[in-house]
This record gives sequence, C-alpha cells and structure tokens, in this order.
Amino acid sequence: MVFVEHKTKILELTSQHVDRLHELWSHMFEPKTCEEFLVRLKDHADSFYTDLLNESREKQQCIQKEISSLRAEASTLTHLLHEPMDIGDRPEDMPLVLWQLKLDESIEHLRDGLAKRRAEISDMLQKQEHLCKELGEQPLPLLDDPLPTVEEMGYFREHLDQLRDQRVRLVEEMKELRQSIKQDMKVLGCLPQSDAEERLLNQVNHTLTPDTFKSLRRMQAEFAEQVKELHEQIDDMRQKIHVLWERLQDTDEYAQRRVRESTAYTQHTYDVLREELHRCQALRRQNLKVFIDRLRVEIKAMWELTLKGPAECKRFASFYNTHLTEEDLELHELELDKLKRLYEGNKKIYEMYSNRGEMWARMIALEAKANDPNRFNNRGGQLLKEQKERKAITAKLPKIEQQIAELVEEYVSQAKVPFLVNGVNILEQMAADWENLRQPKQAPPLSGKKEVGHKMMPPSAPLTPKALKGKPGVYGSTSSLKKTPSKMKSPSAAKSTGNLQKRRHPNTTNNNIENTNEPTAAAAKRNLIASLECNNGVLGTNTQRKLLKSPQKKVRVLDYSLRREKVNGRPSIGSRSAHRSRPIPQVRVQPPSSEDNQSDDSEDVVDLLSP
Repeated sequence: MVFVEHKTKILELTSQHVDRLHELWSHMFEPKTCEEFLVRLKDHADSFYTDLLNESREKQQCIQKEISSLRAEASTLTHLLHEPMDIGDRPEDMPLVLWQLKLDESIEHLRDGLAKRRAEISDMLQKQEHLCKELGEQPLPLLDDPLPTVEEMGYFREHLDQLRDQRVRLVEEMKELRQSIKQDMKVLGCLPQSDAEERLLNQVNHTLTPDTFKSLRRMQAEFAEQVKELHEQIDDMRQKIHVLWERLQDTDEYAQRRVRESTAYTQHTYDVLREELHRCQALRRQNLKVFIDRLRVEIKAMWELTLKGPAECKRFASFYNTHLTEEDLELHELELDKLKRLYEGNKKIYEMYSNRGEMWARMIALEAKANDPNRFNNRGGQLLKEQKERKAITAKLPKIEQQIAELVEEYVSQAKVPFLVNGVNILEQMAADWENLRQPKQAPPLSGKKEVGHKMMPPSAPLTPKALKGKPGVYGSTSSLKKTPSKMKSPSAAKSTGNLQKRRHPNTTNNNIENTNEPTAAAAKRNLIASLECNNGVLGTNTQRKLLKSPQKKVRVLDYSLRREKVNGRPSIGSRSAHRSRPIPQVRVQPPSSEDNQSDDSEDVVDLLSP
C-alpha cells in the first residue's frame, strides 16, 4: 500500500511537472521546438531511472558480498576457537541490510574471543621465552593458526608452571651451592681467582643454565675435596704430634696449649699443627736412637699380638741394624703402622684364635687328668664337673674353629695371601693340632720295659697374646692345672681311701698275688667287679644310682677290658705289677654327637670307670 501511494504521488508529480514545462515551452517556443524538448525530457528521465537502477543493483551486490564475508568470518572463527555456531538462512521477508546487521552482531563475541585467545597465547609465549632463556631450556611451540585447543592450552600452562617451579628450585640450589663454596673458601682461607668465579659466586641475575650449575658443582666439589683433605691432614698431623709427644716425652706447655686450643678445621689450625709437627720431627731426628728403641718395643709388642713367627720377624732387617739412620726410622714407623692395620683389621680372628688356644690347653689338661691313675682318690663330684667341662669344650671348639675358618677365608679372598700364625697357615695349624692329638692313639702300644716309661705328650697349644701372659711353657698358662682337685688331695685322704678298699676286700691283693697263674680274663673280670664296688662307695649315692641304672654298660666295659688284656698280653688287672707297668691309655677326643645327649648317665659311668 505504501509503495502504491508513493508511486501514485510520483506519477502525479511527474505529470504536473511535465504539464508545466509543456505550457512554458509552448508559450516560449514554436511547436516543433517544444516537441524536441519533450523528447529530450523523456531521454533524461529514462537515463535518470537507468542510473538509479544501476546504483541500486550495485548496492545490493555489496550487501550480498558483506553477508557472504560475514558467513566466511563466522566459519573461520568457529574453526579457530573450536566453538560450533549455526548461522542459518536469511528469512524471505528480511531485507539484506537487516540480515547483514544481524550477522555482524552474531559473530561479534567470536571476534572478542579470538582477540583474547591470541593475546593470551602471545603472553604465554613471551613468558616461556624468558624462562627458557634463563634456564637454558628449549621452548615448546604454540601455534596461532589454527589456534590451540583448550586441552593444549592447559598443557602449555602446566609447562609454564613446571618452568617456574624449576626456576625456584634452581635459584635455591644456586644459593646453597654459593653458600657452601663460600664457606669452604672461608675455611681454606682463599678468594675467587678469576672474574668468571666472581660472577658465579656473586652475580645477582645469573642465568640458571646447566653450564652455570656444572661450573658451580665443579667448584663446590673441588673445594669440598680440599676441605676433606684438610680435615684428614689435620687429624693425621694431630695424631702424629700426640705420638711424637709420647715418644719424645715432650713437656713444652706453650706448644701443647697451642695445639689443644686449635680445635677448628681451618687453615690456621693446619698452620699451627704443621709448625708443631716440624718441631717434633726435628727433635726426633736429634734423638734418633732413643726414638727407634721405643719404636722397636712397640713393634715387638705388635709381633706378639699378631702372632708373627721368627722367620717373619727376621724379614724386617732394619730392626737388627746398629747403624741407625732416618731411613731406618721411617721403616720402623711404616712397619709399626702396617702391624697396627693388620691387627685392627683382623682383631676378631686373633681374639677368637686366642680363645681357641685357651680352650685347647684346657682340653689337654682335662685329658691328662682323665688319664691320671689316681683320679678316683677322694675326688667327690670333681669328676662330673670335669666331664661336663670336657663336653662343653668339645662342643665349642668345632664352632669357634668354623668361625675362624670363615673369617680367614674372607681375609684370603681380599688379601690374596694366607693368614699366618707363628709362621704357619692358621688353618693348617689347627688341623695339625688335631692330627697330633690323634697320632699317639694310632701308634702301637709299647711292650716290656719301654711300656713302663711310656707317657702321652699332648701337642703344643698355639701361642696367643693371652696365653703369653702366663708362665712360659708348652701350654702357656698352667693356672688351670694348679687348681685341679687331684693335685690338692692330701696324703691322708688317699690313704683312707686305700684302707677303705682293703676293709671291703681284704683278700683281693693276696688273692691276686697268689693266683697269678689264673687265666687273664678271669682275673680281669674279678678285679673290675671289685673296682666297681669300691667306686660305688667312693663316688656317692648319685653315681651309684647311675651305675645301677646301666648294667648293660657294665658288661660292655668288662668285655672291652678283657679283650684289651688279651690283645696286649698283659697280666691281670688285679696284679700290682700290672698297675706299675701299664702305660697311660690314650683317649680319643671327639666333638659331641646326638648320642651323647641321649645317654648322659651311661657316659658318666664309662668315664668314671675307664682307666
């Protein structure tokens, strides 16, 4: 309706203007001229409307292009921002200009999002560049076309956080390294030697690159090693000074006070100790012979502790020199240090071998007592005590020898040399001790007059530091032998026991003497029965109960005694000449077995009855 009204008005207005022009032109010009002007007017009107139409069509095309551009921009923004957006189609009743405005408004928020995202990316890239340059790390790429996704942006933020944490950690580490280096330099009394070291230690905004920390760690390790070496040198010099004081018996109070007051591990302490050490070494050179004599005393003591044999001692030829020099002094000090290291490194072996030597000597002493013919004279419960002690020793010896063997094996695997005691391999020495103990048992019994004087000589006990403290002899200390009850018996006690036996068996001796022509087996059986009855009275009630509990053992003992008399061809046990001429029997020492624990009562009977 509006269009029709405007059209009608335009036509009416045009008609009015054409009528007025024609009226004027008719009044002014001839008809032919008026006709020409009307033709021209028509051409002008046609040209005007044609231009107007062309301009309108161009405007329409521009609007359509803008709409297409907006559509393309919307598609690009949604692709970059990874945000889906549906624009749709233009309604038929909506003008192009309105549709253009609507499209422009709808993608405005996408434009804002894109600008913010790109600004954030640029900021993160700048921060990454700064951190990577400071830390010496390689930057991660973050593209802006297409823009990174939300997940990629989150990962990049985590990467930046890690770089920041790494920077904080490295700054703290650099601070600690600098403090450590400066502290060590203060202890050593030194300063930075170059501009590079000065920058490493004092520059405020120093890069945190791996090369920087490599240089700092190298400096820290070098100075720490120097400080450690300084500590070791101070301790070594202090120890040497104390040893020199003791050997020189120096009483310089001023020098000693300076050394005692210098307790810190610093360069000043090092200088004080070095000065005192040089002074003591000069005094040592002035008193060379006295000093070496004192060293020789200590070396002798260490030879005894380490169980060195004569051949090993003679290898140290400087020990026997009479024309002493500073070289001899150094050799004596080196020998003493070597012996001390040997003893301290294998102290457990020496202590265990010393205990083993004491146990071995005690075992030999107990075996000698067990073979004593007078062991039954007024002994009371001493036989049982000795038997228990013998069992304990035979149980402990294999264990301690096994421990020694394990320690020696470890020593040999490390030192690649055998472990010697008294010049002999320690394992071979222990094996030889057992072999020497078994050899007399394997030897055939002596006969005639030689049998009378035959005695079992126990093998020599190993010399140990503890054993050397006693009286010199084959077994070292003999205090355990002096305390044996058999040696402390009075003659009256032995005589009373003999009278008691005579009262119980008044005719035993005479019968044995008169009946020397009886068979050996019968005489041995009668005398052993008599001995069993006598021993039952002497050993007390407890032992008598044990004897009564094991009659089979008695029979075995009698049978064994008869067989032994037949093999040896000896006279009857009851004969006095037989007691005088019979040698001390050999006793086999064996470690305890499970059977020993199961038959304690029967074993006590055998030990008490065996000669």
